[in-house]
Amino acid sequence: MEQRAWPVGQGEIVAMLRRWTGQETELGAPSGWPPHLRDALQLILLSPSAITLLWGERGLMFYNDAYSVIAGARHPATLGMSVFEAWPEVEAFNRAVMAEVFAGQSSSYRDLPFVFYRTGAAEEVWLNVDYSPVLDETGKVAGVLALVTETTERVHAEQALRRREQELAQVQKIGRVGGLEVDLRSGFRNRRSPEYLLIHGLPPEAAQETHEDWVRRIHPEERQAVESHFRAAVQGTDTEYQAEYRIIRPSDGAVRWISATAQIERDADDKAIRLVGAHLDVTQRKEAEAEQRLLMQELAHRVKNTLAMIQALASQTFRDAHSLEAAREIFGARLAALARAHDLLVGGRRADARVADIARSVIALQGDAARFRIQGGEVVLGPKAALALTLILHELTTNAVKYGALSNQTGIVTLNWGVDDMEGVKQFRLRWQESGGPPVTPPSRKGFGTRLIERSFPAVRTGTASVYLPAGLIFTLDAPLHSLDGGASEAGS
Repeated sequence: MEQRAWPVGQGEIVAMLRRWTGQETELGAPSGWPPHLRDALQLILLSPSAITLLWGERGLMFYNDAYSVIAGARHPATLGMSVFEAWPEVEAFNRAVMAEVFAGQSSSYRDLPFVFYRTGAAEEVWLNVDYSPVLDETGKVAGVLALVTETTERVHAEQALRRREQELAQVQKIGRVGGLEVDLRSGFRNRRSPEYLLIHGLPPEAAQETHEDWVRRIHPEERQAVESHFRAAVQGTDTEYQAEYRIIRPSDGAVRWISATAQIERDADDKAIRLVGAHLDVTQRKEAEAEQRLLMQELAHRVKNTLAMIQALASQTFRDAHSLEAAREIFGARLAALARAHDLLVGGRRADARVADIARSVIALQGDAARFRIQGGEVVLGPKAALALTLILHELTTNAVKYGALSNQTGIVTLNWGVDDMEGVKQFRLRWQESGGPPVTPPSRKGFGTRLIERSFPAVRTGTASVYLPAGLIFTLDAPLHSLDGGASEAGS
């Protein structure tokens, strides 16, 4: 019977071992190796998994083709070499493992990190390794069997996924967007992001709350309609879901408005399998819309009343006047009185107004208060000057929102005012300065707003100036305090 050549099998390592003459290692020719070594190595060579055998106290390396891929450029020199010489960068680790296994212990490691130089450069590598002893015919440990699986690619993928999840969580936190995912394949299995929990006032353990928990949180007046809409979207063929509704937040009992937007994933039969979406707290917008509707109703009411009053004034004036000229004069005076009365109605008990109140009122209507740096002393303006300053600040704020510092997310407006003593005359000074906005270029022509600003203080027309610096607009108003028809207490600059 013909004896087959050892080792049996095919591949690079098998071919190399068949050519060995005995000069390659201290063990001599393979034909003289101990039977337990040959048998163990034969099993390794036939295995599709990456396995290496560390033989003897020095850990001579014998491995298969699958392991040669992990060895990289160090193969084939490492075949038959001591593991301590083959992998000097992890010598301490290998000596510790060899000592454990030769003492009769087996060990396993998962996603074990190493820094290898298998291609000449430092390389981070992660491995799953299972170590077990190989016994000789007397039952004594003669070597270490290592089953090796490189997990570098999977670890990198998981790290990238974690980074993406962290970035997504950061984006959600910055944008105050609550993420959610609902597995629809068998009921409703929810997963909520930390920002979602924050918006809804839920504790961390509610990340996988039930569908019923969500329904109970919806405001009772909208609960049935909102859930019916949600179920109809899921059970139908829609791929998009949108809704706005109120919730009662469990953490503090506050009523909050939620805007929900989601994508519904479906299988080939249009059955919903997953919903991925985002929740925004839109309470401020909803409250602003409600306030706006109230203001519009109030405005409509006041406009009707004003028109009725004007009609009555006109009818009375032109009916009783002796001449057209007298009627015009009387009617104009009455309109001025009506305007002052309107100022009193809007502003409170007196027609005068503090500069600080004017500034805050304009900013509250047109800008984000956090984008303003306001400083000034107690300065009170008369009705005409108060109206003029209101118009000016309104125009400046509007232009800043459209073109200037408030047209981006970082710009700032600095507004300060005060009263200085100039040669015995108290001088009111106001300065509006924009910074952090887009580059500024002077306008090619004067628009309505510019003309409005220039004409708002006709008595001190030369006291207003607009300078268009690249960093931002600077507007200054400089006027004698007495011309503003108001008084001033001690005001800081």
